[in-house]
Amino acid sequence: MHPTFAKAALIFAAILAVTPRLDACTGPPPVEAKLRAHPDADTYKELGNWFGDRKRYPCALEAFQNALKLEPGSAELHYLVGLTLYASGHPEEALKPLGQSIYLMPEVLKPRLLLATAFDSLQRHQDAQSQWEAALRIDHLSIEALDGMSKSLMAQGDYVSAIELLREAPRNETLTLDLALAYGRARMLDKAEDVLTQALKRNPSSLALTTALATIYVNQVHYENAVNLAAKSTRLHPGNLEAQKLYLRVLVLNGDFVPARPLARKLLAARPHDSDFLYLAGILENEDAEFAAARTHLEAAIALDPNHYNAHYNLALVLAELKDYTGAKGHLEKAIALGATEPQVHFKLSTVLRALGENDRAQQQLNLYQQLNQAKINRTLAASKAAEAAKEQAGGNLAKAAALYREASQATPDDAAIAYKLALALDAIGDTAAERTALEQAVKSDPAFALAQNQLGYLASKDGDTAGAEEHFRLAVRAAPGYAQAWISLAATLAMESRFPEAQEAVANALKLEPDNSEATQLRKDLTAAQEQR
Repeated sequence: MHPTFAKAALIFAAILAVTPRLDACTGPPPVEAKLRAHPDADTYKELGNWFGDRKRYPCALEAFQNALKLEPGSAELHYLVGLTLYASGHPEEALKPLGQSIYLMPEVLKPRLLLATAFDSLQRHQDAQSQWEAALRIDHLSIEALDGMSKSLMAQGDYVSAIELLREAPRNETLTLDLALAYGRARMLDKAEDVLTQALKRNPSSLALTTALATIYVNQVHYENAVNLAAKSTRLHPGNLEAQKLYLRVLVLNGDFVPARPLARKLLAARPHDSDFLYLAGILENEDAEFAAARTHLEAAIALDPNHYNAHYNLALVLAELKDYTGAKGHLEKAIALGATEPQVHFKLSTVLRALGENDRAQQQLNLYQQLNQAKINRTLAASKAAEAAKEQAGGNLAKAAALYREASQATPDDAAIAYKLALALDAIGDTAAERTALEQAVKSDPAFALAQNQLGYLASKDGDTAGAEEHFRLAVRAAPGYAQAWISLAATLAMESRFPEAQEAVANALKLEPDNSEATQLRKDLTAAQEQR
């Protein structure tokens, strides 16, 4: 707890002990009557819960602290104090009472879940992970703990560990969305698509799953699939504005302006201050050369959401049509500063700069456009080849799949995910030398690609290169500390070098992550037996 807060809390408690409670914190008459008759901890807790339900957090905190004075050893009351502090926007102050609750009752799940959440909100991800892990030891199927742990791992960029954690988790909608997100961020869009497609077969009316799958389709540049999916969702949810918003977005992305126009007008009339509806209406009005209306709507969208770089870009297009080149330049530069990477942003900035007489800068932007546009063409080609390769692989045409993945990798040599897929395809046809080359290409592009490092370790181990295998397995677990298989592989490699204490430590890490892992359990037994024979 912060020292200033601690001191204030003590003063506050002392004041409470000698002065009547404030009228502002008066609860319901029956509870107040019970307190006057017999002020016990249970009644103060009842009062605190009453205030908490109404989000009157200072009053709830006062009531729970009064209860704690009467029962200072209550784990539940320490938890309720922590919960109130966290809910009122004071996660740092919540740490101490939540820790005290855990100290008093270490096997209770809720305080650990909340403490982990508080740590994550403070960006203390390692501390959060310790609590998520402890929560999973209490209940290895806890949806909240699995969700929190996976999000904490993803916040640190450890997508492989998140995937490992979630792959065998219950197929709850929240965890399915987490797994798809982890696959997506790991650039394994085909896996994300498979997970969401299967989930939607089980729950076809889920808007959250539909939105996630439509996003994957958009990232794969499969706009028609996204349109069909969103259209189906609007039929299942005819009065849902969010479902219609998704449909409108993908219609605009796909250039289906005829059905988009009346839908945009209807949705904007229903919700005139929605930044998305204003933005989409502005795009359609610009397409129809209604520049004044487009400017009004896009400026309103930016006023509501200043960090929407596409709104800045589209407003720049409108301003350029209205010959306001200075305004267009400002919004294009703002779009780039906010993260716009599309080649056309630089092309439009080039034309605007040329109109303003800034010819040198215009040429620089044109050169950048050409570079980015070629890279985009290469990525589109690679995505198409990779999708075709995946179909061939699923159909058992392994040599054809490998050839297509090779073409995809040649188009985008810096794409670690495609290089890794090529390696797996080569492994399937037994071309170990080419597989190793592809894996080395993957880790050159992304040294923290744990899956590729683990596979390189496996190949080195097959060749009898235990030192090389150990190096790659260590790089894998460093990149993804939650990757149980890499820990097992590292333990086995260390055992081959008779480094049994280090091997035991590695297998212990694997079992900490997956207590029921049969391979790790057997390896631990083998290691123990080997040590006893020495």
